[in-house]
Amino acid sequence: MNHTFDPIISLDYGNLETPGVQVELDPDEAESLGAFEEIALSEADAWEANTDIEGE
Repeated sequence: MNHTFDPIISLDYGNLETPGVQVELDPDEAESLGAFEEIALSEADAWEANTDIEGE
């Protein structure tokens, strides 16, 4: 038997580690909690990497 459950939605940060609870955050709140880590190259690094292409 396959059961599906609707998640419990919360706005309380205290529920972040509670199993079965989804905490809704706006993008600024999520970023302040470390949810996003920028790993993209800078434009200068991308252009520099472009010069490493062999055979052109």
